[in-house]
Amino acid sequence: MSRSFTGRLRIGWLRWLAPAAAIVLGACAAPGVKSRAESKGFTPPVLAAAGALSESRGTKLIDSRLNTAPGAAANTDAEDAHIRELIAAFRDQANAPLVAGNKIELLIDGPQTLAAIRRAIGAAKHHIHVETYIFADDEVGREFRDLLIERRRAGLEVRVIYDAVGSVTTPGAFFDAMRDAGVEVREFRPLDPVRTPLTWKLNNRDHRKIVVVDGTKAFTGGINISAAYASASTSRPGPKAGVDEAWRDTHVEMDGPIAAQFQALFLSTWTRAGGEIAKNTQDSPDYFPQIAPLGAELVAAVASDGDDQGETAIYATYLTAIEHATQRIWLTNAYFAPNKELRAALINAVKRGVDVRLIVPGFTDSGLILHASRSTFDGLLSGGVRIFEQRYALLHAKTAVIDTALSMVGSANLDMRSFLHNNEVNAVIVGSGFARKLEQTFERDLKDTKEVKLAEWRKRPFTDKFKEFSSSLFGYFL
Repeated sequence: MSRSFTGRLRIGWLRWLAPAAAIVLGACAAPGVKSRAESKGFTPPVLAAAGALSESRGTKLIDSRLNTAPGAAANTDAEDAHIRELIAAFRDQANAPLVAGNKIELLIDGPQTLAAIRRAIGAAKHHIHVETYIFADDEVGREFRDLLIERRRAGLEVRVIYDAVGSVTTPGAFFDAMRDAGVEVREFRPLDPVRTPLTWKLNNRDHRKIVVVDGTKAFTGGINISAAYASASTSRPGPKAGVDEAWRDTHVEMDGPIAAQFQALFLSTWTRAGGEIAKNTQDSPDYFPQIAPLGAELVAAVASDGDDQGETAIYATYLTAIEHATQRIWLTNAYFAPNKELRAALINAVKRGVDVRLIVPGFTDSGLILHASRSTFDGLLSGGVRIFEQRYALLHAKTAVIDTALSMVGSANLDMRSFLHNNEVNAVIVGSGFARKLEQTFERDLKDTKEVKLAEWRKRPFTDKFKEFSSSLFGYFL
């Protein structure tokens, strides 16, 4: 059973509760993001099984991951130099180092992703950590709840974090069943003044989707634990049925040392949510085992912790990647409401001759963000950005591929809520092999879109323009 209309309505109201409280109390973040991502003055080294690599060895390892796509034409010397600049700029802005020795699988839509996570949970030996925005009380949610209970009864440590707003329609009894079975469960930012006494903290939501198994395998992306993912987007449900089912989304499965970065993120949020864990956890091989290389991929977990702290690493890495792109910027984004600086960066990229394309929803579960997104179209289209709307399935993916070299898959939307207010995480992969897979996925998705043309766009009804203008006024909080 999919989420009911009543449930969606309740979520719609509660999504505004946190921002409204922050406005009333005058405790929201300072308006806007810093005009320019500031360099930290330190570039984290590339990490390998033997430890941190020297800059020269790290550079050689990065170079080895570029131009590796089968059948890909070799870059010119100038193109190689530009790509090296792109990767260097990303590393300067990231808040986590690139980690070598990983195997990465690109997962498309719910059935493939949920099946992979089920297999991993079933094969776990020591612990299972789940962090999700939505943990729904539906057939998918109950299946995962029962599986986690089963694994706990088998003697494994099982911990779950869910967001109070994202899972607002899930009854407390659903999580109590897990607690009664010994699963440790924490609610992030409860909508209760006793448990969240600093009311403006309600604006900080945990929008991450992380699963870590035994400290060796991790998952992340856009997919929640919900029946919206029970079927694949290839069923093309359309605007009516598609709000509740067959969402188009993207996730990644990661085996290797990168799991440690996602483990650390989970444990940090666990303690913020009131969870307890042994003090020596960071040194425990049970949670942070030594892992031999399992693949060749270079990955970093770029994360933001919300709490209205202003500048975030996710924003900085998006901005710097766009500003250093020289060939193509292909973005797929569910809730697209970027600030002026990001929009200007995309338009400036077009002026440099970069192929800038954007896939966004043609319909969505949030009319407000849809109209706010469309309020940016006129300027972007005038600047040469190509925009495509997904017609047949609700788009929820958040991916980027830059110059067939730098790929991002995660939970962060291109909006101020993701950049400033939410806990978010993107898996960033450096390498042309994975980038080519993501480009191929983008090209397949284009077949289900309709391109937005400027002349036709400007003929839309005045009522649509008014909705777009009105929604754009709330862009900072969307």
